[in-house]
Amino acid sequence: MLDPSAKVIDVAGAMRFAPDTRETLQDLQHRHRRGDLTPDFQAAGAAVVPYQAIWGLVDIEARETVGEESEHSWILTSGIHGLIALEVYLLRAGGKSEQLLAHDIRLPFSARDYSLTRLRSAPVTLVPGERATLAVRMVHGAIEEANFALEEPSEHLAAAFADVLKLAGFYAFLGACLLFFFVFSLAMRSLVEFAYALLLLLGLGFVAYLDNFPFRWLYPDHPDWHLPVGLVLFLILIAEGFFTAGLSIRRYSSEQKHVRLFYALSAAVLASIALVFVLPAEIVAPLSYLLMAAMFATQVYCVFQWDAFDGARRRVVRWVTLVTVLGFSAVVVLAIARTGVGDISIPWFIKGVYATLAFGVMAGLSTGLIELRREHADALAREIEAVRKEAAVTQELLKAEQNYSRVRDLADKRQLQLASMSHDIKQPLSALRMSVEAMTRDDPGATRARLQEAFDYIQDLALSHLDEAQIEAAGESAKDNRDTVQSEAEPYSVSLILDTVGQMFGDEARIKGLSLKVVNSSALVSVQPLALMRIVSNLVSNAIKYTDKGKVLAGVRRRGGRIEIQVLDTGPGMSAEDLNRYRQAWQSGEGSEGHGLGLAICAELAAGHGLSLDAASLPGSGTRFSLGIPLVAATPPEGAGQD
Repeated sequence: MLDPSAKVIDVAGAMRFAPDTRETLQDLQHRHRRGDLTPDFQAAGAAVVPYQAIWGLVDIEARETVGEESEHSWILTSGIHGLIALEVYLLRAGGKSEQLLAHDIRLPFSARDYSLTRLRSAPVTLVPGERATLAVRMVHGAIEEANFALEEPSEHLAAAFADVLKLAGFYAFLGACLLFFFVFSLAMRSLVEFAYALLLLLGLGFVAYLDNFPFRWLYPDHPDWHLPVGLVLFLILIAEGFFTAGLSIRRYSSEQKHVRLFYALSAAVLASIALVFVLPAEIVAPLSYLLMAAMFATQVYCVFQWDAFDGARRRVVRWVTLVTVLGFSAVVVLAIARTGVGDISIPWFIKGVYATLAFGVMAGLSTGLIELRREHADALAREIEAVRKEAAVTQELLKAEQNYSRVRDLADKRQLQLASMSHDIKQPLSALRMSVEAMTRDDPGATRARLQEAFDYIQDLALSHLDEAQIEAAGESAKDNRDTVQSEAEPYSVSLILDTVGQMFGDEARIKGLSLKVVNSSALVSVQPLALMRIVSNLVSNAIKYTDKGKVLAGVRRRGGRIEIQVLDTGPGMSAEDLNRYRQAWQSGEGSEGHGLGLAICAELAAGHGLSLDAASLPGSGTRFSLGIPLVAATPPEGAGQD
């Protein structure tokens, strides 16, 4: 019963269905009146093969309204997605019939058959109380369902205008987002993001194809193009999906073993486009649905293989991908099963799934790429900072090298000054020596010998800087030759050193009231005489200087294959800390008038000639220095100097 005040009347729920058996409309109407048609649309659809027509009939009657006899009109609309053909007939009383719609997608496009994306019939006009039969013949494509409504003309116009606004908003917004994503991927120079932008653009193009926009605007007079265009676009979309999956694995995953497989699948899908023009659509369409499901499964696999993303970004990308892929997979399953989803609009369901997928891909990849670039920038900044620090260290090293060069130059200058002083003192010292020799010509031989030894020692000591300067100037080879000469010194008796030291410091000890005892030895050594003389003389000199009463003893003690020249005193002694400190240059005790070089010179000379210098001392108990020297030949046992 049609109420004139009703805006929208659902008629699909009251319809009875039957497969098309090529019978006349009158025979079909008689069968309907007898109750031979079934109210179960699914049962009627199961009895037909794909692309076979199904009839749907319903008796309608315009409700009578008091005081009103004018006619009332309604427009039959259908939101069935992917209909191949739809014919609408109005069977009036007396056998009169009117065809209100003759739509077939295999015929040239007719804009009067559509209210944007919905099919519409010519007005169904009834006077109050009039009864008629509405017969609908439908040929389904991807989805098999019944969805029909009678709409009041003004309501139909309002609904059509609302559809225009919704579709315009959908395509404008998605198009703007895709354009931004394209520009963003180009600006970031990311091939993967560009490939996904192209994939989403192809997806939007296929959504527009499902809304028949290409048929409406590009080839309205070539209906035979429509199905091949859709299948080709669909296969290109699938091929791009496989190709993008391979690119994403190469870019965002460390696992590369399936990249070539994805590229091969992309090439195979592109090659299968030739089947569109060879095999019937009933075979190619289900095959393309399966390929689409495989492509989405590949995308899910790739997303879960991406290890360039971490933390919350990885979870968001994975969940968005799962939700959208499950939604699209549901659409594919529905398409293969040729069934609908109840009251849900299939076109808008597809659009919602596509929009979710598009926003998920664009947002996930954009934020991920920005984060990767930020991490790359941070890593680059860290590298720059490391290089800067390395440059600073290098600069410090350069400054240290420059300071070292200046110090070395200063040392060379001081050495040259010492060498010059040694050279300058050479002549006065020689003159003094000759004068003393002339003055002591009539003195005993022992006195002249002592003076001769003293002058030899002073001359060797004072002129050593001149020899060292000459060695430095000659380079390392001259230094090596000098070391060889030193190491090859002729063996001599250690008593020569001890006698000389005793003669040099005997008078000084007697004047101070000390007893200086030197015990000779016949042991032979090969240490450079000057170095040994300097060590022993410094030790004896220090012992006399810091001993106020008692004695100073210098002698030799044997230790296996070596000897020790020992210098003992009865002075104030030193602590272990003082001994370690006085081994450093320029360190002297309180009240000392020396420069703090004696013990440091002894330690340096001993180390430089392979000798060992040990000390034992206790405060108030005197000090013992032991200079270890290797023997060069066996010597008779010593009866003296063992204590």
